[in-house]
Formats: sequence, structure tokens, C-alpha cells
Amino acid sequence: MRLIIGGKWSSTWTMRGWLACRLSGLPFEAETLFLSRPESKARLAEVSPTGLIPVLVDDGFVVTDTLAIAEYLWERAPGCDIWPGELRARTAARMSAAEMHAHFAELRAAMPMNLVKRWPIANGIPSNAKLLGRPGVEAQVARVQQSWRDTRAAWGAGGPYLFGTRFCFADAMWAPMASRFRTYSVALAPDAQAYADAVLAHPLVAEWIAGAEAQAREIGWEACSAWP
Repeated sequence: MRLIIGGKWSSTWTMRGWLACRLSGLPFEAETLFLSRPESKARLAEVSPTGLIPVLVDDGFVVTDTLAIAEYLWERAPGCDIWPGELRARTAARMSAAEMHAHFAELRAAMPMNLVKRWPIANGIPSNAKLLGRPGVEAQVARVQQSWRDTRAAWGAGGPYLFGTRFCFADAMWAPMASRFRTYSVALAPDAQAYADAVLAHPLVAEWIAGAEAQAREIGWEACSAWP
């Protein structure tokens, strides 16, 4: 299998797609496509029918959309770490992942993911969080924390993740959000901060972040202050 991804420092959906591939335990190769480069538009048209990444290619079969990629990998490797094993827990994990997939547009626009930069606080607001003062963004930050809190209360006993000791694709879906809160120094409730810290410290997430930092060293830190 081959996974076409974007720049690691800011491509949220490809981070999730890569984590899904790793959680599946199936062998795959990753191909990076830096979308800001002139030659990338033609290459993207070749590999992605939607014009978006990530794209998973498995023996000529093309899978688009990160959530669909995770489901395809689960079907290929049932019982892998993508979803919890028990039916209701698995359904709850899909509900959590789907909420992240479908919502929080204002928050995402206000705080683009950037794994290699940190923006200072000015008057209590991160200087690069363009919309953080808007009620919609504040409400979405609160909703993210409540979603984490509710899921962990129902399913997270015994471990630091949404479903306890097992890091699954629901956690992977929230990993870029946890990184946003760190990048822009967003103050979280203690329980939400503990969960965000646990997600960012997970070995697979840490591996991806290390890869982002390696890209920054290779192409220049300033180049990584914008989109890939």
C-alpha cells in the first residue's frame, strides 16, 4: 500500500491518515507531496480524484478521505488498533471521530496546525490565532474539551486515552487538535490538558512530530511557518 501525504508540520488529515495506517499494523509506504510547489498540482491530479490528500492506493484501488481510509484499513485488518474491540465502545469511538471530522471549522481556521512553531501570548490571546476572540471559536474550544471529558468518563477508565489504555483512531483524529492547543498556548481545563498531553506523548504521535521537525530542518524553519 502507498499513502500520499502532505507536509508533516501542517497537514492535519494526512497526519491522521498516517496514524491510521500505523494503527492497522499493515505494511505501507508514504509519499510526501508538498502542495505549495509548482509541480505538485499536476501530480495531485494524477493521484487524487478529489484533489485532496491523503490518498491511500492499494493494488490500484484508490481510497480518499481519512475516515474512509481508516475504515478500509479496519476491514482489511479487523481487530487492529484502529477501533476498540467491543461493539458499543467501537461505535462510541466512531462517533467521536465523526464529530472531529465534521465540525470545528472556525477553530481550525483560527488556529491552523503547525507542529514546529509556537506563537506567543499577547493580552491573553495567541498572536497568530486570528479568530480566537470570536464567540464561535471559544464555544468550539469548550466543546472539544467537553467531548473529550464525556468520552473518557464513559469509556476511558484505567488509561490516559479516550478508551482507556488503548490509543485508537478516535485519539488519532483528535491529535492535531491537541497540537493546536499547544502551538497557540490555549488554556485548557486540567482534565483536558492531561488528555492532550497524553495524546501528544504517544509514540506514534511523537514519531510524526519528530518527522515534522526533520522536514523543518531540511527545507527551512521559516518555510514551515505556512501551509505545505
